[in-house]
Amino acid sequence: AFMPSPVLPAGRPARRAMPISRLSMAATAAPKPGTGNNRMTDTGFTVPLVERVELPGTTQGFEYRVRSDVNLVEKKFNAQEKLKVEKAGLSALDELKMLAEEAKAKGGAQHCDDMPSVNTRLKWLGLFHRDKHMPGGFMWRMRCPNGSYSLDQWKEILKVMEHPDYQNYKGKDMGEKDMWKQGACLTITTRQNIQLYGIRLENVPEHWEALRGAGIFSLQAGMDNVRNLVGNPIAGIDPEELVDTRPFCDEFTAKLTNNGNGNPEFANLPRKFNVCYIGSKEMYEHPDINDIAYLPSKGPNGEMGWHIEVGGLLTSTLCEFAVPLNAWVPQDKHWELGAAILTTFRDYGYRYNPRTKCRLMYLINDMGIEGFRAEVAKRYKDQTGSDLPTADGITKLVPETWKRRELLGAHEQVDGKNWLGLHVPAGRFYADELKELVEICESYGAGEMRMTVESNLILPHIPADKLDAVRAAVKAKLPRISEAPATIAKGSVSCTGTQFCGQSKINTKGNTVKFAEILDSKFDFPEGHDVRLHWTGCPNTCAQVQIGDIGLLGTTVKDSTGAVVEGVDIYTGGGIGQTGAIGTIYKKGVAIEESLEEELSKLLVEKFGAVPKVGAVSKGEVEKKGGFRAMIGGLLGK
Repeated sequence: AFMPSPVLPAGRPARRAMPISRLSMAATAAPKPGTGNNRMTDTGFTVPLVERVELPGTTQGFEYRVRSDVNLVEKKFNAQEKLKVEKAGLSALDELKMLAEEAKAKGGAQHCDDMPSVNTRLKWLGLFHRDKHMPGGFMWRMRCPNGSYSLDQWKEILKVMEHPDYQNYKGKDMGEKDMWKQGACLTITTRQNIQLYGIRLENVPEHWEALRGAGIFSLQAGMDNVRNLVGNPIAGIDPEELVDTRPFCDEFTAKLTNNGNGNPEFANLPRKFNVCYIGSKEMYEHPDINDIAYLPSKGPNGEMGWHIEVGGLLTSTLCEFAVPLNAWVPQDKHWELGAAILTTFRDYGYRYNPRTKCRLMYLINDMGIEGFRAEVAKRYKDQTGSDLPTADGITKLVPETWKRRELLGAHEQVDGKNWLGLHVPAGRFYADELKELVEICESYGAGEMRMTVESNLILPHIPADKLDAVRAAVKAKLPRISEAPATIAKGSVSCTGTQFCGQSKINTKGNTVKFAEILDSKFDFPEGHDVRLHWTGCPNTCAQVQIGDIGLLGTTVKDSTGAVVEGVDIYTGGGIGQTGAIGTIYKKGVAIEESLEEELSKLLVEKFGAVPKVGAVSKGEVEKKGGFRAMIGGLLGK
């Protein structure tokens, strides 16, 4: 991880989609001439919505604040924007110790006086109060550019999770790791970083100092900021590598956050913002759904650089893949272009309700892609003194067709050593499991452990003569974690769910594991037939249901008795990489307990070649016998 130290060009097919209620696919991206209509002010796109305000005596020094003289016409500022005007998000840097002391004195952060800061502004520090599900407990989101921490950094995270206050996950009352009740745990996210759950604000200043000393930080990890920088999970060891994405993710993160100390230039965006660098032929990094995607290419003279796609998003109001910006920059100008895009979004991006309509693509749809590019190009030239090159005459390096390689299991690296990809069920693991992982990595002299956007782990740099011992150790010491999971378990991705998230309608983590066990016990699949099953708890679609082979979007429904129960809307047809596509509704309002197994079984047989196993059992039989693992144990006489 980082240590402080006018015609759209032809390219990969990009697909546009309609609002979530009527999603559809189109074969190619339509031109974006723009409406020319600024939905907030009659000044069009000539006067920024924000201005720089000096803040003497504060750590941040200044902020970008919504202008007081803006003449609002069609839309009004949303509640979060009003809160930011009252006090900047980064003000939490100066208040952290005070809030922690107050939480300690009053028995928890839920009793603090300044709840807007506790529940909202602390998100600028990566701290999310789980006030609805775990009052006084926080989710703490770390930055981890390109998804890699050194082993020493993992040890510091382990020290945090081994704090005496965070051991309740072991007790029977806390569900014994069953993902249904609240307890301390860790989760790998779909942005290649780590989130810690059950953290107490009272302890954060101590944790903060220790983690910063190890080069780990969480500044600007939540709310209206750029999310974790995503890159190739096997960067530097990939035999088919196009570009080593690690130094670019590191540099972008360093400049974005002022080396992890906070950077007010980029700390008041209209909404969250996603960035990735593509270094793999498979596009493991999902460029289609990022606000900025840097794709490797060679310029007209053969020099290495990036061509740019912008605006990708999956939201409750619009799902649309990123579109070409008709821009190419040399590798060493990646940050200057990124800063030009970010400040354009900061200055002109929308800040009204609903906040889902404050994402970058909404601005592009009104400015038009050419108008947006012109503003970005002006800002790029202000930084570099050079015009922003077009994408004319470039050679794109990502192949148009490519058989996707497997990340899980053992694979030879470019240097002859090996990596071992490990499936982590629902991306969830615990302090005792992290301790075992660290010890296994130490046994062969590893210097790092990595994460993927599928919420899995990669153990790199394993010498050939130690590979069998490492695999055996994982199997013996980590029974939940596997290098060769069954088909449904392997392809399952999920968001946080109701276990910790107040917006979710369903428990995604628990159901992810439960239904993977049920369906993998019922079906065999043809060799090479993967099924990506994405669970997300609400229309914010953090688990990206629209790009799953099957997507399950949480909702509430009435079952056959008329009772209101957890349910899902089912999507099909999504895709990633060279076969990227946005899925469409297959069936709405399916009750999870009553009908989902039947619906998924039908889909798997009809569309994915699933073959029922001899003697396969239903969900009801599994539950009657205490769950899949208990049932198997009984059959084996254990």
